[in-house]
Amino acid sequence: MCVTGALLVALFAALSSSNAADAAALELRDVLARTIVTPPARVAFLEERHNPLFETPMILSGYLEYLEAGVLRKVILAPDEQSLLIEADRVVIERDGETRTLSLNKSGALKTMLGAIEAILAGEADKLEAVFDYELSGSADSWSMRLTPVSRRIARQLTSLQVDGDGESATAIRFDLKGGEWHQMAIIRDATEQ
Repeated sequence: MCVTGALLVALFAALSSSNAADAAALELRDVLARTIVTPPARVAFLEERHNPLFETPMILSGYLEYLEAGVLRKVILAPDEQSLLIEADRVVIERDGETRTLSLNKSGALKTMLGAIEAILAGEADKLEAVFDYELSGSADSWSMRLTPVSRRIARQLTSLQVDGDGESATAIRFDLKGGEWHQMAIIRDATEQ
């Protein structure tokens, strides 16, 4: 092997081992500590919902609010306006001038998804680990966390949850549901709201 080839191999090996060390050093508590959101907070989102029954994905846009501990709100502005307020084991849905209240206790999968989102926002690794197995990959500046429900009952509805992020916050959330349905949400940070 020529000297240049040997140097390239050595450089590639050094870079590869550096990236492997970064990934191995990535810890759930460290990632969550760097991405804690202090309420009240608000970010925009763009969501794609894929369902085998849809010809094309449904595209939603709006904003998410973390109003206080235990209180989340999702406001959809397009294609149709509606809001979902999650508070105290219930969801309050407002659409077309009507309000409906649903108990989260009737949907373990929904309660688990929302609990995971709040645990990530609040930096509560113990809450995540209590209901999900997880795989964390990447580096502190570009990470991906795949969460799989521990409960078989929940796993029948929610196959997995993937959260991607950077050194400051979650940047995308993907929910994989039963029957091939999945939702991908991009989180859009506005520089004026950071």
